[in-house]
Amino acid sequence: MTMMLKNFTKNGYHIEKSVTPLSVHEELFFIFYDLSLSAINRKKIKLDYIPKNINECYFPRDIKELDRVLFSLLEYDRDLLGEIYDTVAYCSTFFKLVSNSKIEEISRELLSLQRSSALYSTTHRIRMDWPEDEKRRAGWHQEIFHTYPDFKFIQTWSPVIRNSTVQNGTIKVCPGSHKHGIAKQNWEDEKDGYATRILIDEKIVDKYEQIDLAMNIGDVLFFDPLLFHRSGHNSSSEIRFSQVGMWNDCSIKGFRAPKPNFISRTYSPRDNYEKHMFSDKNKSQAK
Repeated sequence: MTMMLKNFTKNGYHIEKSVTPLSVHEELFFIFYDLSLSAINRKKIKLDYIPKNINECYFPRDIKELDRVLFSLLEYDRDLLGEIYDTVAYCSTFFKLVSNSKIEEISRELLSLQRSSALYSTTHRIRMDWPEDEKRRAGWHQEIFHTYPDFKFIQTWSPVIRNSTVQNGTIKVCPGSHKHGIAKQNWEDEKDGYATRILIDEKIVDKYEQIDLAMNIGDVLFFDPLLFHRSGHNSSSEIRFSQVGMWNDCSIKGFRAPKPNFISRTYSPRDNYEKHMFSDKNKSQAK
């Protein structure tokens, strides 16, 4: 057993330093900024400032410029941020971030898989955690109920675009808590602006040490799906960007890939068909 695997078995997590190159974070910065400016222009949102031209931006110097346009979108319509969130997850640069060969190598080792074993991605996204936002902050939980039944997987988390600190609410974990097994938890449906939460009984959490894992961009955290973890409190004035996602073992008996379900934000393929086939112009041409 390697030292990494031994420590992972003991603590329930492992941090690999300097995995993703700075260039990928730079690309992601420009993708977020470009999508934000496009949303502002598309919706003709009136601002009390002039956003900096993207061709005049530099990373990491202008991260606060990105914060500013995203804060404007949040104030105008939070749903626009959801659209950016989904768009980024299918950009080519995001695939570079999550499919780094080092991430694959470590995930396979921690899952005790062969080098050629297939890994299946679920819920890989970049979170945006806002200053003082308690309604969307993840409480103490285990990942086991946030994915599909009977999956065997390794969870990953990493800061994106800017470092994660105690001030901006970096991830918190309870070392060794994965050995507890599935803890008693309470399901809280979405209500009063709070996202759906599945929270571990606080009396159980209090039995374990709770630590903040401050990390630099490029670092990647790998952790057991049963490890107790949560988001810290973002007491800063900046957005915390972080990548989350799971790598699944496709070889186990219970694995069955879920069916993708893409839903149009505008109109359906049927609506599009009827728009083109039965428009007034087409009707006149048919005559």
